[in-house]
Amino acid sequence: MNGQRLGASSASRQPGHTEPGRNSRSADPLAVARYRIWQMWHALTPRPLDAADRAILAATLPPAGRSLFAAMSRNDQRHSLSVYHALRARGFSDPELLAAALLHDSGKGGGRVRLWMRPTVVLLRAGAPALLTWLARPSTTGIDTGVPRWRRPFYYAWRHAETGAELAARAGLSARVVLLIRTHHDPRGPAAELHAVDDAL
Repeated sequence: MNGQRLGASSASRQPGHTEPGRNSRSADPLAVARYRIWQMWHALTPRPLDAADRAILAATLPPAGRSLFAAMSRNDQRHSLSVYHALRARGFSDPELLAAALLHDSGKGGGRVRLWMRPTVVLLRAGAPALLTWLARPSTTGIDTGVPRWRRPFYYAWRHAETGAELAARAGLSARVVLLIRTHHDPRGPAAELHAVDDAL
């Protein structure tokens, strides 16, 4: 992806580049699970948005995009702003990439993936991925509402990138922003830079 950049280092240009120490943690699924659970508990009381945050949203997202952001949990809002700031610190100024950073987890919003469910998802991903795949499977009808209510948190956690992309498209975000949201978990895809920062935080 040819995002606009301001003085980014050659290391951060690599699609799979992550922060120091991240690769060693990613090599051990249980270590990743422990880290993500710690991260969740650490973020239970994120600070509310301030005037500077709201100025970023107003400058980066259209009104419908800001509504999507508002539907996210405060924890996800704070994380998305952290990704935005990390991209800016790496020299990225591409407005579509920055918009995708703010909305990349919007598929978890609206109560689709409650915070208290996330440790279960993390542990299943690390220790029982086949069970998580079964729990997150789509309905036979092919529509979201056909998934039993008790399985929906797993379903949306598994496909939040796709759900977020669909929501962004309905909100009128550009086709490229939609693509970046949809592919933000692919380390070698169009959103490789976004993935690298998101995975490091």
